[in-house]
Amino acid sequence: MDDDLHALGEDLITTAARVVRWIPRENGFGISLAAARLLARLQDDGPTRISELAVAENCSQPTITNHVKRLEAAHLVDRAADPRDARAWMIKLTKKGNQQLSLMRDSIGTSLEPYLATMSRRDLKALREGVEAMQRLMAVEMETRHS
Repeated sequence: MDDDLHALGEDLITTAARVVRWIPRENGFGISLAAARLLARLQDDGPTRISELAVAENCSQPTITNHVKRLEAAHLVDRAADPRDARAWMIKLTKKGNQQLSLMRDSIGTSLEPYLATMSRRDLKALREGVEAMQRLMAVEMETRHS
């Protein structure tokens, strides 16, 4: 059973990565998918230190700092002193950042429609159920992380 779960995990991440590659490169938003991922993380997690973003995104602090600088220049995020440690910065999503993320998600949904339209009703139902199951799992994980 554990081998099945391991294989399922591999299949899930591989499939998700391939679906992401279906998204047109020119998304018209002027930010990379990595930057969009940061916006989504900030929306999910709320204000976060750059060092915590680097760990969560599995990349270096200078890389995250560069992303944050670009997002800040585009008015998609703000930075403020961390109330726990004034030497550190807390990064938060702006109203414009939330709107941009919403528009990007809408655009991504539109770009995936033609692929989904080729699926049978049975496969679409199974896909919906799988997505709902993953959303339930993520909600539990998010609740655990924030408690």
